[in-house]
Amino acid sequence: MQAETLLDFLLESVTENPNTKLVREKALKLIQEIREAGNHELADALLKCIKPRMSHPDFGTYKNYWNYLAKNMLPDLATGGGKDMHEQQYIFLVHECGLQKDDLFLDIGTGSLRGSKKVITYLEKNHFHGMDISEEIISFAKKRVSKNIDLMQKEPSLEIDDRFRFSKAFPGKCFNFCFAKSVFTHIYPDAVWDCLVQLRKVVHNSGKFYATIFKDNNVRVYSGDVQKMYYNTEWLAETSNLAGWGFEEIGDTRVGQYMCLFKPIPVQYCSMSINKV
Repeated sequence: MQAETLLDFLLESVTENPNTKLVREKALKLIQEIREAGNHELADALLKCIKPRMSHPDFGTYKNYWNYLAKNMLPDLATGGGKDMHEQQYIFLVHECGLQKDDLFLDIGTGSLRGSKKVITYLEKNHFHGMDISEEIISFAKKRVSKNIDLMQKEPSLEIDDRFRFSKAFPGKCFNFCFAKSVFTHIYPDAVWDCLVQLRKVVHNSGKFYATIFKDNNVRVYSGDVQKMYYNTEWLAETSNLAGWGFEEIGDTRVGQYMCLFKPIPVQYCSMSINKV
């Protein structure tokens, strides 16, 4: 393989690497070493090859990608979804999934609240909890609440976290209804695992967790990057079981994307009787 092809391949693949900036710096250092060794023609070819990729934003992690969107787009546009998303999401959660007014609700990747406004006003006071990775988006969401008397009276709890630390963000809470739209569609398998493990710690045995994905069972585990991620549902089912969840495929719904349902596997403890001789 030619050196320039190898380097181009490297830079194309580093979107999976959280240290994208470091890899880019090493690539430039390598080119400089080649130039200093006297091979100016190869150095020029390599530099020409990687310049287009160097100009792209660093989307190495979902946090990088989401913060980029939050800073370069209006919050509601960054959140995505159609104009009637709040209505469709409300109908799905309340009328099709059975969300009750007194359910303790957790919205993972809550965004600007564009899709959650009606859910907040439906729930009892202090029963809506939202988490997002972006400070800019959560700041906007809090301002939206402060400017709307109906939302403000419900006192939703909105927190920032980039590692799914639900027990730290909402200490003492035990949720019985959780929802994540357009979260697993942008994160890598290790982050999916982190979410499932951390979430299981704060969900009641009778609770449920709805999450959307992009499905592709032709891949072994996943394909894509933080801009659009596809998952094999067989892998997702196995991973869910290991993290303490049962897994069901619901399919396409009114809220868009492919819906999955995770139900907690009740925590069981081993009992042992010891016979003394």
